[in-house]
This record gives sequence, C-alpha cells and structure tokens, in this order.
Amino acid sequence: MNKYLSVKLKVISFILIIMVVFIHSHNIGDVSMAGNAVLENGYSSFFQDFISYGISLTAVPLFFLISGYLFYFNFKGTKKEFITKFKKRFKSLTIPYLFWSTGVVLLFFVLQLIPGFQSVFGSKLIIDYSFNELLTKLFLNPIPFQLWFLRDLILLVVLSPIIYWLIRLTGFYFIIILFITWVFNFDYVIFENRSILFFSLGAILSINKTNLLLIDFSRYYRLYSFLWFALVLIKTILLFNEYQDVLIMNILQISSILFGVLSIWSLYDFFFKDKDLTNSKFYKYSSFSFFIFVFHVPIFSIIRRGLFIFLGKSEFSSLIIYMAVPFITILLGISLGGFLKQSVPKFYNVITGSR
Repeated sequence: MNKYLSVKLKVISFILIIMVVFIHSHNIGDVSMAGNAVLENGYSSFFQDFISYGISLTAVPLFFLISGYLFYFNFKGTKKEFITKFKKRFKSLTIPYLFWSTGVVLLFFVLQLIPGFQSVFGSKLIIDYSFNELLTKLFLNPIPFQLWFLRDLILLVVLSPIIYWLIRLTGFYFIIILFITWVFNFDYVIFENRSILFFSLGAILSINKTNLLLIDFSRYYRLYSFLWFALVLIKTILLFNEYQDVLIMNILQISSILFGVLSIWSLYDFFFKDKDLTNSKFYKYSSFSFFIFVFHVPIFSIIRRGLFIFLGKSEFSSLIIYMAVPFITILLGISLGGFLKQSVPKFYNVITGSR
C-alpha cells in the first residue's frame, strides 16, 4: 500500500476513535448506568448534540469504509484468499470481541456482589440472567455496547464472499441499492444498514483498484467543511426545537455524514500532505486506537458518574464533564495500553487482535 495512504488511514482511525468516545460522552438524559444529568434543553444539550449527534456521527461510517477497503485490498476473490482472510479476522475481530464481552460480564458479576454496588453496575444482576439473556449479552448485545461495531464487522466478513460476488455482478448499482436502504432506514435485523453500505463502498473502491483514495482533496476542504458544519448546525437547531419530520432529519443526518467523510479526508490532506507523521507522538498514540475503542466502555460511564457526584448535576457541570470524560478516558486508555503492550505483549496482542 502507498505509504502516505497507510499513514493517513492509521491517523484518521485514531481521530475517529476520539469522535466515537465523544459520541458516548453525551450525558443529557436518563440512561441506565450512564450517570447522566436529566436537564432541560440548554446550551449544554445543544453543544453536546452538535458534537455527539452531529459532527462525531461521521466516525462509524468512515470506519466501515476503511474496513471494507482494507479487507479487499489486493484481493482477487479466490477461495484460498477468503479462507486466509477469515482466519486473520477471527484473530483480529472475533477473539477480541469475545474477550471484552465476556470480561465485562465477569467484571460486573464480581462488582455486583459488593454491597451497595448492585445499582451502579447494571439495572439487573448478572446472577439473575437466564441462559438466553446471558448468551445475548455475550454474543449479540454486549454490556460494552460499542462492541456492536465488531459484531457487525464479523457478520460482514462472514458475508464477504456474497458482497464480493454482488459487486462483481452489479457494480455500483449494488451501492445505490444499499444507499436507498440507508435513506429510508431499512432494518436488516442482523446488522445496521450503514454498516453494509460503507463496508461495501470501501470494498468497491478496493476491488476496482480505483485511485480515488490517493487523490489530493485538500483544494476542496473549505467547501466540504462548510457544508458539513452547516448541515450539522441546521440539524442540531431542528433537534433542539423538537422538529418531528423523521425523513427530513434523516436526510440532513445522511448529508452531513457524507460531507463529514469528505471533510475529514480533505482536511488531512490539507494539514499533513507534506509532513511525515511517522515520528510524531500523535502517530505513536494512534497505535492504541483499538485498545481505546474496546476499553472506553464502561470505564467512561464510571468516570462520568463519579464526576457528577463530585460536581453535582447542573447544566454547567454537564458541559464540563462532557469535555473532560473523553480526555480522561483516552489518556487512561493510552497509559494502560502502553503498560500492557510493554509488560505483557502477547496478552495485549490477543485482546487487541495484534494491532
């Protein structure tokens, strides 16, 4: 792979992880386990909606696009290649998924045994789970809810031969069909519509060996960024005023995400096209992207609950906590990840899929 593109994908992935943490840092509303502040709409909710439900929503689709591109990179579609890919993704996706899902269930089980902690760690005791509920928590709907991304990615890898065949058979028409299902919020049941759309979009870019990802988009960064922020702002204002038209809100969200993808891609070119980031601290920290992703839930919820107890639940404290929790969580993730990587490298490789 082109070195510039390789570094770009790694750095952007780290930026996207930060955005994901901000999505989950949203603290307005009564959510189980989150320790949220139940407040009326105000400057804190507006700012949090703008960042978490606007700007940061670009992260997940772009992650799937990158995943699809990397999965099919230099891919010829042979049976041997698929088997090799399945084995690699089992180590890099399935094993970490099972470790973190199972690990958090066991952690909650132990913590819920401590008097006074039952209500803090889950609305229902693990010991009271039925067998089916336990299987659901382990494999389908884990307590660390961010793992849904890995779950969807695992399913898409399983379906990758079918996706490859459909792309070869129909070309870009397949993407158009998937895009329509995204616009009208079609329910695939087993995974999200944006998951298969952007994974397949990355796949078609890779399979067709297009040079689109190598094009310098920096000349358009102002246009893309303006449209991105404008669309997010409009959507946030409508959301703040409780606008009810679902289709309009969905179109605004989809449009903002698409321009968000273009903005992030072009902004990177603008700031870093003539720079070697491989020796920078930022590039070094990007190696912990996956660890931060799997580590940050439920840790950030515990930190947030503690800060609300200390600062109280007010509009000002909710905004301060919203900004502080991602910083603290990411710092902890880098610190703990660095410690584990240095102290127990084999274990670290297992739980992060050798990333």
